Amino acid sequence: MTAQRRRRLVPWLLVLGTVSCAPGKPPADTAADEQAINAVREREITAFSAGAVDSLLAVMDPDAVMMPPNEPIVVGTDAVRTWAQTMASQVTVNARYTGSKININGDWATERYTAVLRFTPKAGGAAAEDVLKGIHIYHRQPDGSWRIVQDVWNADAPPQAPAPPPAK
Repeated sequence: MTAQRRRRLVPWLLVLGTVSCAPGKPPADTAADEQAINAVREREITAFSAGAVDSLLAVMDPDAVMMPPNEPIVVGTDAVRTWAQTMASQVTVNARYTGSKININGDWATERYTAVLRFTPKAGGAAAEDVLKGIHIYHRQPDGSWRIVQDVWNADAPPQAPAPPPAK
């Protein structure tokens, strides 16, 4: 190799060495991220059950997409607010998650979940219960918090009224 080529190669080797030794992004704390996502999920189901629309919106991305079963797609804060207010005005909800599997990839996470929703009509009538499964997609916000950007769910079977109590 000629002296001239070596002189041209040296700056590139210095740049390469500097870049390869530069501090990278710190390793992800998956346990902390899972804990934060679990907290978001619990805040979401608590707000949904209470009919607390503003609290529900607080865990949703402003551009969130919801795909409830047997209904049109719900996109964005205004549509989610309208959907949740309508739901809260019509039924009392008692909901709980029964299972969850979270996968985190950088600033994105997916969660496969199962849940039970019990709806009691406010106008009267029998309660109905749904056993369901769904997918949440979360995105880490610039402040480090997680928000739901997609929520897609469906029931295992058509809603069922609870069985009447046995005759005495």
